[in-house]
Amino acid sequence: MTEQEKKELLDELEKRMDEKYKGCLTREDVGTTLKAPREKWFRDENGNGRYSLMADAFDSTIISWQVWETIRKLTCVICGKQYVRQLANVENADEIAEKLCQFVYDLKMDFKKQEGTE
Repeated sequence: MTEQEKKELLDELEKRMDEKYKGCLTREDVGTTLKAPREKWFRDENGNGRYSLMADAFDSTIISWQVWETIRKLTCVICGKQYVRQLANVENADEIAEKLCQFVYDLKMDFKKQEGTE
């Protein structure tokens, strides 16, 4: 087999692999999409969520992550996408998620003030 034949064969295999696995997630895709708002609102300085802004607001890490799931889904809907991985090419997805986070946080803090639990 000549070098040219090997190259053509490898190119064909690469093309088939790209088609077969088109749209599949990689670990990096999940971690980088909406990273800025997730890090700001749902992570603390140690990298976990125990003392994050949202965990403090909701007094629960479980509820705060439920809030994140909801914000993530709303961001997808607003951007006309079905999955977070599809937001990678949406320029203002982080900004939308940030606004949703700020809105939810403000609502919760106002509610806590009204209830006198802050």
